[in-house]
Amino acid sequence: MKAVLSGIGAALLLLVVVLVARTAMVPAPESFPSSPSPVVFSKEQAAAMTQRLSRAIQFPTLAGQADAFASFHAFLEQAFPLAHASLSRQAFGHSLLYHWESSNDCAPILLLAHQDVVPVSSPEDWLQAPFAGAIESGYLWGRGAMDDKGSLMAILESVEALLAQGQSPACDVWLAFGHDEEVGGVQGAGKMAAWMLSEGLQFAMVLDEGGMVLPGATLGIDKPVALIGIAEKGYLSVILTAQGGAGHSSRPPEQTAIGELSRAIMMLQASPRPAFLNGATRQMLEQVAPWQPWGKRVVFANLWLFEPLVLQQLASKPDTNALIRTTMAPTMLSAGVKDNVLPATAEAVINFRLAPGENRETLMTWLEEALPATVNARIAEGFFAEPSAISPVDSSAYQQLSVLAEGLPAAPVAVPFLLIAGSDARHYEALSGNVFRFLPASFEREDVARFHGANERLALSQYPAMVAFYASVMTSAF
Repeated sequence: MKAVLSGIGAALLLLVVVLVARTAMVPAPESFPSSPSPVVFSKEQAAAMTQRLSRAIQFPTLAGQADAFASFHAFLEQAFPLAHASLSRQAFGHSLLYHWESSNDCAPILLLAHQDVVPVSSPEDWLQAPFAGAIESGYLWGRGAMDDKGSLMAILESVEALLAQGQSPACDVWLAFGHDEEVGGVQGAGKMAAWMLSEGLQFAMVLDEGGMVLPGATLGIDKPVALIGIAEKGYLSVILTAQGGAGHSSRPPEQTAIGELSRAIMMLQASPRPAFLNGATRQMLEQVAPWQPWGKRVVFANLWLFEPLVLQQLASKPDTNALIRTTMAPTMLSAGVKDNVLPATAEAVINFRLAPGENRETLMTWLEEALPATVNARIAEGFFAEPSAISPVDSSAYQQLSVLAEGLPAAPVAVPFLLIAGSDARHYEALSGNVFRFLPASFEREDVARFHGANERLALSQYPAMVAFYASVMTSAF
């Protein structure tokens, strides 16, 4: 027995030594010196830029609103005369593709943003009218301020400012502004990407919306974090259908179509897809380890041991649970025609966001095995996307982008990130091995709900910094 206890004690001691040694190997926190921005704005110039963004918000560029897009395009030509005189422009439906040539022989970059916005379901919940572009209380309010006209306008503002100062980009710059991102991007980004691929274009970097600067408290650090999306989840909607006998509601059978469908949904929610810690999420945790207090640094530096504990913590909150598994959300229900008639069928639409490593085949196989025989599943018609590839964090493109992100006014720590939503970036994977998703603005945690929600807004102090960021991107070689 003494020998056994002695062996256990030695093993525990060895484990402690390994944990401490691995933690000690975590590099010290490092901050990269930021380069001065190639553009600087006076208060008057910043105010003028804000007014132009306000005007852009006033065009309700919703899917199918052809007149709104046409008017918005005319406004862009008037607002940015130097850009439209110096850059070539092609139209793909309502989507716009610009090209700014450089005199240098280096790989081009591609900057993305989208013109379209989502509808406003409850305008009475807004403090300011959704399409008024109101400037109030230090914010610019309106649908599109965050998603994604803020980025689109900031990109064009940076081009205009550089041209006004006689500057040119380090390498060729392409700008792709889709018109249907909110409904999948097939007609806009999809067609622009296909054309560029047919032309043999390859980019050193592709940059779209996605992550942003947020408080680091969620990751256990005091400094803000710049979440640079290096991958995004897939998108798949599935229709579940349950069959039942139609008839009078006064004589209900033991099992009804609605009851069977409800039980199936509850069963799926009670048995979520497996959680795992790899790819972008694992890299995110490893990169914030240097800024952690000692206790948490031990955990993040030794994920090989503490992974189950970390997964348990991440799974406890919806926003972090989405980082570690494929998620499902019932979004639509349909059954019945009258309150006293039993429906013959009941249907539900389940929206799945596929984690990297999952695909359509594995998900449908799981559904076929998990669902009861009374419920069947089929893929809904419409937009579908597999999870994206994961862009490398050891590339010069990611390192350069990280330096620029850490030079933002909040002085954040740049970390890789899995985008749980979708973006137009997924259409451009064949054009670059470095596809990133980052919105260069700081927000609070509660602001995330404003994306597609009520009271979308952008702090006035953030906008000039966004313009300066994009100007730095264009004058940098990746």
